[in-house]
Amino acid sequence: MSTSTTSPSGRVRLPVKDPRVQELLLWTNPRNSAIAVGGVTAVYAALQYGSVNPLQTSAYVGLVLVLGCFLWNNIASFTHRPPVPVPRLLKEGVSEGQAKDYAAKATVHVNKGLSFAHRLATGREPVLTGTVAGALYAVGRLAGLLSLLSLAYAAVLAAFVVPKVYELKKDEIDGALDKARAQVTALNDKYLSKVMAKIPRHTPAKPAESSSERKEE
Repeated sequence: MSTSTTSPSGRVRLPVKDPRVQELLLWTNPRNSAIAVGGVTAVYAALQYGSVNPLQTSAYVGLVLVLGCFLWNNIASFTHRPPVPVPRLLKEGVSEGQAKDYAAKATVHVNKGLSFAHRLATGREPVLTGTVAGALYAVGRLAGLLSLLSLAYAAVLAAFVVPKVYELKKDEIDGALDKARAQVTALNDKYLSKVMAKIPRHTPAKPAESSSERKEE
C-alpha cells in the first residue's frame, strides 16, 4: 500500500508535514528541486570520490561556527551591533508539553513497528513474510554492492523521483499494482494457504482435573 494519497485536484500528497519538503519532492518548483538534487549530488561526489573525511570536515565546520560566534558577539558588544541571531529552540529549549507531544507521537510509531514485528514473528501471514524476506534479501544484495553512503544517496534520489513518476503515471501504476496484488492473492489461495493449513499447530493441553473435582463427580 502506498503511503502517498491523491488530492481532489489530482496532486499526490506525501506523508510529510512541511509543505516545503513536499514541494521539493514533487518538483512543484523545478528550479528549487533541481538545486536540491544538485547539492545532494555534489556532497555525495565529494564524500564518495574526493579525499573528504566526513568526521574531519564536521569538526572543522564546528570549529568555524564556534569561533565565528565568539568573535561576532565580542565585536558586537564593542560596536553596539546586534549579537548572533540565536534560534528560539536554543534559547528556550523544549517545553514539557512539547516533550510529551513528541513522546506520544513516537509511541504511536513504536507500537506500529512492534505490531508489525509481532505479525512477522507469528508466521501466520505467508504473503507478508515472503514480501519482507524478499525486501531484506534485496537490501542485503545491494549492501554488498554499494556502500552505505551510496545507499543513502540512492534513497534520496528515489525520494525525488518516485513520487513525481507516480503522480505522472498514477493510473498505469495503480493498475499494475492491482494486477500484482491479485496474482499474489491467487497464489496464496492456491498454494501457500494449503501448505500452511497442513502445518500442525500447537494446542495448549487442558488442565488436569483435581482430586476434589473427581470426588464431586
